[in-house]
Amino acid sequence: MKESSITIRDGANPTQGNPSINAEPVRRVVNSGMRSEKKKDDPKGKTKVTVRQKIATLCLLVVQIVMTVTVMRYSRISAEGKPYISSSVVVLSEFLKVFLATILVTKDNGFSWSAAKREIYSEVVVKRKETLKMAVPATLYAIQNNLLFIALSHLDSAVYQITYQIKTLTTAGFTVFILRRQISRWQWFSLVLLAIGVAIVQLGVHSKKSTESTEDDPDKPVQDPVKGIIAILMACFSSGFAGVYFEKMLKQSKQSIWIRNIQLGMFGGIASMITMYLKDGEDLLSLGFFHGYNRVVVLVVCLQASTGLIVAMVVKYTDNIVKAFAGALAIIGASLTSIAVFNFEADINFAFGAVLVIISSYIYGTRGPKKRN
Repeated sequence: MKESSITIRDGANPTQGNPSINAEPVRRVVNSGMRSEKKKDDPKGKTKVTVRQKIATLCLLVVQIVMTVTVMRYSRISAEGKPYISSSVVVLSEFLKVFLATILVTKDNGFSWSAAKREIYSEVVVKRKETLKMAVPATLYAIQNNLLFIALSHLDSAVYQITYQIKTLTTAGFTVFILRRQISRWQWFSLVLLAIGVAIVQLGVHSKKSTESTEDDPDKPVQDPVKGIIAILMACFSSGFAGVYFEKMLKQSKQSIWIRNIQLGMFGGIASMITMYLKDGEDLLSLGFFHGYNRVVVLVVCLQASTGLIVAMVVKYTDNIVKAFAGALAIIGASLTSIAVFNFEADINFAFGAVLVIISSYIYGTRGPKKRN
């Protein structure tokens, strides 16, 4: 497929307000992701997704992640007394995602609830084998969240941030192994560069209070670095496999993207509820499910649910590696927001890491596998 000429609509540019980030790498990375897939009509045969719509979806994901991270951080630091139970937000966001996906299925059926109900019953209940396939990524995501919690309990923040970027490489590896997609040597190099750049960006932004020593804190739990490293490596492999598996299900299935989100949300909600009771059972009994909830927390739930739908769209119409680059740009955006809103500080590492992310995006978009005649 010939490379399409891409323009970004006004108001959909994730680099707006940050002149240090060039939009060209974003265009090239998305082009690379789209060249890896043949053009496909919508599973229902109703619409064709254009290049411009794909770019808009990717930009929307970047903005959405920045908003979600910023609002989530604000919801935690602005809480009076004991903050809300974070696992309850995950549960609500999963079921809200199912509700939103159901509305979108209804929209695709001309806002006919009876027609939407028939489609959902046919695709989710009758085709139960297809539905059960989504239990795999849902369970892996739940396991991943618990592994990350263990890793954070046993590793310093710097080690955690650097090691977790291995997920970029595991995602690429599973993409080659499962989807049989070619990645050039230059693109592998760009992925390593991306992981390094994101880690440096995160290390370059810190709270002014974070420099205070906590070595003499008697209440600080004993850390086991080996356990932490094992947990985070398992999380990286879980994240990579779950993401690529979900992409395979979206692209090789005739079921619509919204039906797949309903299936994923159902299992994700069940897995999240189990995790919530195992992790925060005592707090739930003593404080209640909705302890600490306010308008900001409700906004967090809505943002997390909608982010899940947008991520599915990006994976469907590009791929997981392009999503990783979008996530990297979102990390830079969220860091800049933290500097402006939460009085965080940035050092030279932040600027250096941002440059590495941009360079890696350019290399990935321009150094793809050569086409054979």
